Amino acid sequence: MKRWKKELAGLLCFLVVLGAFCSGASSVLIPKRHDYGATWSMYQREEEDTVDVMFFGSSLAYCDVVPSVIYEESGVTSYVMAGPEQTMPVTYRYVKQACKTQSPKVVFVEATGMLYSQHNRSTKINITYMPWSLDRLALTFQAAEPEERLGLLFPLESYHSRWGEITLGEVKEGLFGYGPDPLAGYTFLTEVLPITQFTQRDMGDHPEAYAENLEAAEQILDLCEEQGIRVVFFVAPNSNPPETEDLARIEEDLTALGGEFWDCNQIYDQLSIDQDTDFFDTLHFNYRGAEKYSRYLGQWLVDQGLPATQGEDEALWQQRVEHFHALRDEADSQPIQLSGAAAE
Repeated sequence: MKRWKKELAGLLCFLVVLGAFCSGASSVLIPKRHDYGATWSMYQREEEDTVDVMFFGSSLAYCDVVPSVIYEESGVTSYVMAGPEQTMPVTYRYVKQACKTQSPKVVFVEATGMLYSQHNRSTKINITYMPWSLDRLALTFQAAEPEERLGLLFPLESYHSRWGEITLGEVKEGLFGYGPDPLAGYTFLTEVLPITQFTQRDMGDHPEAYAENLEAAEQILDLCEEQGIRVVFFVAPNSNPPETEDLARIEEDLTALGGEFWDCNQIYDQLSIDQDTDFFDTLHFNYRGAEKYSRYLGQWLVDQGLPATQGEDEALWQQRVEHFHALRDEADSQPIQLSGAAAE
């Protein structure tokens, strides 16, 4: 009997050591992510309950919203916890996970995701970088393609071949963690696509996916209502927005659920956008356009009566303001470079 207990204890110790090794190895091998959304490791470094406004959705959120500019304009802290090509079920889990450490007063959800199909090339990225939780597990089985699930459950299966290419910096971040994000979820884009005309984007017809997206939008509303959070579904301004009929359907369906809808294409003329210099591509602003849009958002929050944040790490937020200014000034000093979209 004693021998059996010793063998069991040895097996348990082995499993604990194996689990710790696999966890550490996975953290080292997974490609590090500092921008372009799904930046959960840096988000987790935010001091709890110090972010008053959060932005969710696709690249239209993390390329167009600059939290440091909003803070400079309004004194309100914000964070962009978005991810590439997010459908609403993924966004719902992002909102739920993010609100475990923050208690925002306002949540903005970029609503173009209502028109996305069920699966896309970015679903795996959106899930891979989430913290281990029931929300991540739910997305693994509900949103990911079946062939992606093993790699999401056991990241070593997907990234074991990276041993020969990882850098010392990746090892350090994998073992000791990231620092706070100096851009609070924003991705700084410098290149330029001159815009000569505005068009409407045909995003296809995905009735089953739309129904799932609408159900997830209702879940976001219910979750935020429980926590006393105001939800604003918005469409980011760009030169290639969804078709008018699609936007009308989104607005009708979301408002029927009690949601608030804001098509920011309707305020485009108020942003003083220079179409020769302020776009990265037809959908996204570069840093010039993002700063103008974010200053508008900051003033809008003030006009809505949202008070300046209290109790935030003022030194960190001042560093973020200065960091964006430094990046902007450096980019402004360089000749304009056309983006890859300009060659298409």
